[in-house]
Formats: sequence, structure tokens, C-alpha cells
Amino acid sequence: MTTGTGSPWRIEEIDRAVVDRLAAAHLPDPLAVELGVDLVADPHRQDDDGNVWTLLRSARTVTDVTPGSVVVIGTHAGRWLGRVLAWDFEVNADDPIVTVDLLPVSPEAVQRALDRNRPSAA
Repeated sequence: MTTGTGSPWRIEEIDRAVVDRLAAAHLPDPLAVELGVDLVADPHRQDDDGNVWTLLRSARTVTDVTPGSVVVIGTHAGRWLGRVLAWDFEVNADDPIVTVDLLPVSPEAVQRALDRNRPSAA
């Protein structure tokens, strides 16, 4: 693991072996599967820096929510896009806190933009 700035527990780059170990023990979060999101997270649950946080156990797939990944987070209230900033191992080495920066665009808006800009089949 490579630590970032600040807390020694906040990891911004995760060794592949750590990701593989956590992924092997992970079961997809049933609500994440039901909602079709990468990570169950409430955008109103924020840390002191204003970033959304949740636990890794709330992921559908561990490998999709590593730092730097763009993810769809959500609850029954809605879906949002975010970028995973870091994993924080301070509380639990097997279920780190996942810190997410919300992106100012909805998944639906991105889909509409992608649909508008598909190459034409010639």
C-alpha cells in the first residue's frame, strides 16, 4: 500500500495483493446489486472534509471501487456519480472506509451524452 498525505491509514493507492485479498473474501452487497450501483452510499454522510464515506462491504465488486475509480453510488433515494479518493484502514483492515468525491453530474446525464455521441454505423 502507498499512503497519501495526512493520516497514515488513508491509502490513495492500493497494492493489487490487498485488493485481491479483500475481493476474495467479499460478497456483493445485496442492496448494491438491487439498485445497480457500485457502492451503497448516502451523499449526506460526509467526513470532516466534505467527502462522502461508506464501508467497503457496501460495494457490489471490490475491484470497481479502488482509489481513482469513477463509481455510481446510491441508495433508494437516488444515484450519483463519484470518484473514489481513498480507502481508510484505521478502523478495520478487512473493511476499510471508502472515501468518495461526488461529481457534479448525474449518471443519467452522462448516459444521455454518451447516447448522443455514438458513432454512426456506416
